[in-house]
Amino acid sequence: MMRLIKSFRKKRAFSLIELIMAIVVVGIVALPVSITLAKHVQSVFVSQDYTTALNLARFDMEQVFNTAYASVSSASFSNYQGYAYNLSRTVTYAYGDAGTPESLKLISVSVTKAGSGVVLVTLKSYIAKNVTLGL
Repeated sequence: MMRLIKSFRKKRAFSLIELIMAIVVVGIVALPVSITLAKHVQSVFVSQDYTTALNLARFDMEQVFNTAYASVSSASFSNYQGYAYNLSRTVTYAYGDAGTPESLKLISVSVTKAGSGVVLVTLKSYIAKNVTLGL
């Protein structure tokens, strides 16, 4: 019985210094991991903003392409298509004007997040009236 008690006494537990050192090492390793994870989560939200803005700009550009030439005009929309993004469409004549038989319109579509002035996406394209392109 005495041997059994002595064998239990020989076993050591962790000292307070060893526990504190283990906590410090885990903290040193966990800090960069947590910062990296936070940056990753932030980049996911930024990427989602850019993707949504690009898709809304493409949607509006498709609507422009399916609209009669004379009906295409500048416009601004708040909360476009129910999303918290503002869309601004600018139409200018790149060649000719409304009175000429041949003309070319430049369409510029810009999307911003609602409440922010930062433009996330800008798409530009041209539409033509009575213009023949070729060699």
